[in-house]
Formats: sequence, C-alpha cells, structure tokens
Amino acid sequence: MRGTPLLGIALGGGGLRGAAHIGVLKVLEDHGITVDLIAGTSAGSMVGALYAAGLSPAKIAEIFLHLPANLFPPAVSPFNLILALIERFGLIVRGPRFQCISLPRGLLKTDFLRDFINHLTPDNSFDRLKIPAAFLATDLRSGREVIFAPEKARPYLLQSPDQQVFLSTESLGTAVAASSAIPGIFVPVRIGSLDLADGALKANVPVHLLEAWGARVILAVDLGFSVEAADVGNIIQVLLQASDIMGQTITELRLKMSRALVIRPQVGAMKLTDFDRIPSAIEKGILAATLALPEIKRAIREARTAGGEEAEDLSEGEK
Repeated sequence: MRGTPLLGIALGGGGLRGAAHIGVLKVLEDHGITVDLIAGTSAGSMVGALYAAGLSPAKIAEIFLHLPANLFPPAVSPFNLILALIERFGLIVRGPRFQCISLPRGLLKTDFLRDFINHLTPDNSFDRLKIPAAFLATDLRSGREVIFAPEKARPYLLQSPDQQVFLSTESLGTAVAASSAIPGIFVPVRIGSLDLADGALKANVPVHLLEAWGARVILAVDLGFSVEAADVGNIIQVLLQASDIMGQTITELRLKMSRALVIRPQVGAMKLTDFDRIPSAIEKGILAATLALPEIKRAIREARTAGGEEAEDLSEGEK
C-alpha cells in the first residue's frame, strides 16, 4: 500500500449478484486505477478475497463461470428436517427412534465454500494479501460485528471493543464463509465461542471500515435488494427475501451517512442457482463502473491535490 491509502472499495453482499463486482474491478484495472484497500460483506467478501489475494478480474470471472454446483451442500436431509419440524411442533411424541433428530442451525453448509476459497488462495493469510482487506461478519450470540483483517489494521478498525470483535489469524476461506452465512439458510461458522453469520446484519456495504482505515476516496458497490421482484415460493426464497428486507434500510442509512461514491449495478433478482446469469451480472458491473468513471477519476484527482500529490493521468484524454 502506498503511504496513506488513496482508494478504498467496499463490495456489498447479494448472492450471485456479486459477480457484478468483477466487472467493476475490471473497469478500474483497465483504466489504471489502483485499489489500496478492500472491504466486503458476503458475496463482496468472496470477490474481494480473491482480488486481494492477487487474482485478476479475468481469473475471478473464470472461477465464477465454473462454480461447482455443490458449493453449498445441504446440512440435513429433507426427511430428517420434516421429522424434526413435526416433533418440534408437538405433532408426534419423541421416542427412541427420534432421539438423534433435532432442528438444524441452517439448511446449507459453508464448509465447501471455505475450502474452495482456501484452495484458490494457498497463501491465504490476511497479513500476506497483495491488497489489504477487511471482511465483515456478525456474532449471533452477542450481536457484535466481527472484522476479519490484517493485524496491522487493528488500531484503525477496532474502534468499539464492546461492539466489535477483531480476528486476524483466520484463513480467507473462513472469513468468506462466515461473512456469507445468511441466518436460517446457512449453518453459522463457529470460531471459539463465536457463532458467525452474514455481515449484512450489521453492514451490507461496509464503507465504515474504509473510513476508519483512512481511505481518502471510498467507492461503494451496492448491489441493492430484489424485494420487489423476488419469488417467495419456498422456504429458502422466503428466508432470502426476509434477509433482503431487513438489510435494505440499514444499507441505505449507512450509505447516506458516509462520504462514499456509490455505484449500483442494475443486476436484478438472482437465485442461488442462477449460474447462467453470471455473465450478465459481470456486464452490469462493467456498465455501472464505466458510467461512474468520470466521477471516480475526479474524486481521485481532488484527493491527490488536497494531499499535495501530483495528479496522474488516469487515462488518455480524461484529465
């Protein structure tokens, strides 16, 4: 990182819509704009972790286009889940046959996602990232936000120890899995006494981490929410819809209160199985970032001028 960080980018959550982040990063690279800090939640932590580890947008796009179908294996069989629900609501009396049956803590596991990220980033220590990065999760026991980041970021990011937990020794895969664990959908990630779930419960677009870290220009990529178009035909869609609704107001308030430059790729609703729409999501990210380029470059030039630095020609003919 070059001295005082210039540009920080906050990548928001949004499931497979997170592929739009790849398009945003591609545009920045194509125009010679260097990212100094990364913060991410949920899908934003996945793309952010891969980019911070040194993978190019093209490589990350290739990974997303070939995501394994079993990225989120079931945590419990449908049969056992039905039996547990029936017993839980008193429709049957628990006997020896049902003693080992209980309601799961989530429908899907994140273990494969954790291992998948760690496999793609063999040197997956936060202290060895090419770009310093911080990812957000939530402790379901205490309600505190949990920050995964390099140890050297602790003095900046850990501002309220009674409301925050700082972790620097976990792997990137563990951080991504914890940040992505939507309550009710995914089994919480256990770390010591912490039960970690989706960082969107605290901040879906974690611009506050970049502000605390000292980024002079903050770019927030908000994937929005699909509450108007979402299908609610099954339990997973109901839980995802509820999560979106809860996060919408929090995100809007946080972004209004921040000094971030916000771009919003118009991806629309995407299910967890809409892998065929990933190319379109990437293109939406490219379009949104391209439209925002003049404003991004202007903000960078003004920050450099205010800091007494020489202005750089970010792309030919755009000074």
